[in-house]
Amino acid sequence: MSDAHFARQQWTRRGVLKGSAAVIAGAYGLPWRLAHAAEVPDQFDGSKFQLAAPEPNPKSGGVLRVGFLMRPPHFDIHQSGTFGTLGAMAPMFDNLIRHDPRDSGKTIIPDLAHSWEISKDGKTYTFFLRKGVLFHDGAELTAEDVKATFDRIAKPPSGISIPRSSLFKAVSEINAKDPYTIEIKLAQPRPKTFIMLALASGWNVIVRKKTLEDNNYNLRKLTTYPGTGPFRTVRYVENEVRVVEKNPNYWNKGLPYLDGIEFYNLIPFSPELGSAILSGRCDYIRVTDPVTARKAKDMPGLSTTAFNQSVIQGVWVNNKKKPFDDPRVRRALHLAFDRPALIDVVKDVTPMRVGGFIYPFSEFATPPDELSKRVGYQTDTAAALKEARALLAAFHFPFKS
Repeated sequence: MSDAHFARQQWTRRGVLKGSAAVIAGAYGLPWRLAHAAEVPDQFDGSKFQLAAPEPNPKSGGVLRVGFLMRPPHFDIHQSGTFGTLGAMAPMFDNLIRHDPRDSGKTIIPDLAHSWEISKDGKTYTFFLRKGVLFHDGAELTAEDVKATFDRIAKPPSGISIPRSSLFKAVSEINAKDPYTIEIKLAQPRPKTFIMLALASGWNVIVRKKTLEDNNYNLRKLTTYPGTGPFRTVRYVENEVRVVEKNPNYWNKGLPYLDGIEFYNLIPFSPELGSAILSGRCDYIRVTDPVTARKAKDMPGLSTTAFNQSVIQGVWVNNKKKPFDDPRVRRALHLAFDRPALIDVVKDVTPMRVGGFIYPFSEFATPPDELSKRVGYQTDTAAALKEARALLAAFHFPFKS
């Protein structure tokens, strides 16, 4: 089946976000997954690296008020697959390495690891950690915390489900060589860009080994737990708000620029979410309704944008059940969907684009011009419907137009 990859709309108060793109990106630890990633060097010395906004003299201070989604289903970032969990919790954590928010994530840059070495055979990745990095509870970060984090991600314990474990199937062992050196060994070499992108995913935040041990390696019900990130939680009210404040002991001196962030749980497309931005009670919201979108475009001080997300809309069938056990029926179903029409129907609520399972903007995806010529993806659905009818007729399945 074809999957349509879509963009969500977001509304921001220009004054709050002007000149602070790096701040927001740094706070969220977003998974900047771009197809055209910059080449990753085998050896990188970032011992003097510090992240800072690209603008000269960035302004510090202020509290950003964010409105999005409802209560997260749980609080374990590694086990989660929704921004409802990651969005409000990511500011409390760092990664081993990360995507550079200053170039839209194309480049891999240091985070808790300041430097790295990749062996010539592509099977050993060695990372050198910063010294003196503290978790919010005062404990110092060591290689044992990184090992515990990625051991859990790569090979989850019984009862733990982590969507990104498949990225680390080639990992054979993870070793803490000393308190500030972590080694990741692969059973078989993989493209280094793939491995480094997997490690840099914003979901793969580093958590404390003791936190995992004390909670039987399951953090789903733990509303707050210590990270090393630029913000720390000071208040959480279920179904209402999470309030985080600037971490005064953050290792990346000068960051964060914000004094704090307030994350409000508001239902997508709801009147409450729309009124929050239009009345000025929130500075930033996402997944709002068409009426709010139109009003926001005409309101001074507000700006709107749409961005691609790593989300798919699709239909999966049980191919063990009749009639879907026959590939002709599955093919006919694939052809019967009028993708351009489906996208047009929901364009005011959920902007989408036609694509396959690989993101349409990926270098590995079928180019849009070529895809639009294929049966099933054409604007004119006549050829697709003709083939679908023929397939069902061969299957002796009644077809009604």
